[in-house]
Amino acid sequence: MADAKSEIPLEYREGEVFPAFDASPAHARLVIRLGRALDQRLDGTPSATYAALRIRVTPVQYVYPDIAIVSGDPAQISEKDTSVSNPKVIFEILSPSTQDYDYGGKFLLYRQVPSIQEYVLVWRDQPRAEVFRRAPQEKWILSSFQGLGATLILESLELRLPLSELYA
Repeated sequence: MADAKSEIPLEYREGEVFPAFDASPAHARLVIRLGRALDQRLDGTPSATYAALRIRVTPVQYVYPDIAIVSGDPAQISEKDTSVSNPKVIFEILSPSTQDYDYGGKFLLYRQVPSIQEYVLVWRDQPRAEVFRRAPQEKWILSSFQGLGATLILESLELRLPLSELYA
């Protein structure tokens, strides 16, 4: 993969190459807090938290979520292509420059990955998160969580995460 030689991760969408992210310090800190909180809660379970993990959507579409949770062993495409095809939960931190893509085009890509059970959008600048849960017949159900008193619920992992922990 060409991004193995690149200084920044690259996403591939049907033959076009795009930089995966341009994270601000606030974005990077929130990714660390979220990853740490998830990792602590998943310790001792068959699921694990990953950052900067390339997800293969199709043979010509690859994306990098801010955080991915994989249950069991990550299913790598091959020894040469270390992309993973079996994430269970995907997290994206929203920023003004990525919000439209994360809600629209990127979510459309993630919906093609059958293993994804929940897609979580976390606001960078306010205590707010939205969870899209896969339902039967390719429907997605939205749950919103807002404010420091709210607790983000991931049903697929039976996990609860107070927003106050992320926005301390």
